Amino acid sequence: MKMVTWIVLSEIYPAGIRGRAFAFANNFNWAANLIISLTFLEVIDVFGLSWTFLFYGFMAMMAALFIYIFLPETKGQSLEQISRLFSHQRYNLRFSKAGICLKRLRRKRRKLPSGYQELEMSSM
Repeated sequence: MKMVTWIVLSEIYPAGIRGRAFAFANNFNWAANLIISLTFLEVIDVFGLSWTFLFYGFMAMMAALFIYIFLPETKGQSLEQISRLFSHQRYNLRFSKAGICLKRLRRKRRKLPSGYQELEMSSM
């Protein structure tokens, strides 16, 4: 799973900020690893070994689902094409009393590029 991180990072950032973005993502990755390593034994003591690994497995499935839904296919595309794909802001977060609602931007009604999916969510 670690290789997926580096492959995705190499494709989604424009060349101008790639170094800084890699550094930020790498620091975040190591911070998450540190938090999991420091809390793992306490979590096992509280919830038990089976529930701990079920939780980690569930989180891994949610991460895979997020990648499948939100990241477009980049196979066979040049870095310039990939940069254009990720340069458009696709979604807008709206914070309300009912919670966070993710809505597609309505400024320009244009056809979504291939690999993008429409996201419709109602407020909770």
